[in-house]
Amino acid sequence: MEVSVWFMNKIVNPLVCLILRSPLHKLMSDTLLLITYSGRKTGMKYTLPVQYVQTGNAIYIVPGMPEQKTWWRSLKGGAPVQLTLRGQTLAGNAVVLKPNNDFEEIIAGLGLYLQRFPALAKVHHIRRAADGSFTIGELRPADTQAVIIHVEVR
Repeated sequence: MEVSVWFMNKIVNPLVCLILRSPLHKLMSDTLLLITYSGRKTGMKYTLPVQYVQTGNAIYIVPGMPEQKTWWRSLKGGAPVQLTLRGQTLAGNAVVLKPNNDFEEIIAGLGLYLQRFPALAKVHHIRRAADGSFTIGELRPADTQAVIIHVEVR
């Protein structure tokens, strides 16, 4: 395992989880939440910090480097999750959006996500329009490459 991945998984993520569960969560909870899910094969509970964007009861999560990570695959087809969001524990249902079926929602979620975290546009090879927005023309190619998780909070 690469040293930086080991460092993130064994040192940074547990520290961030500790902060997000504490009264100090306000330091990070505008951009990070904790997602707890059950492993598809093991049934074990896992919790990890992720960046998010929220609109109403909908939360979108775009895992970085999804081809190198496996956690999000446990959410394919839908799965119950628990979120720790701004100091509150919430239940929700998570679904990995499919490019062929969920095009409009992918574009909406990815657009919101990139407005909130514009530096990630470069990762997805998306350029901003002159007014700073992201157009459907720019988002369309990314919708087949990005992994986007939609969590509906109950």
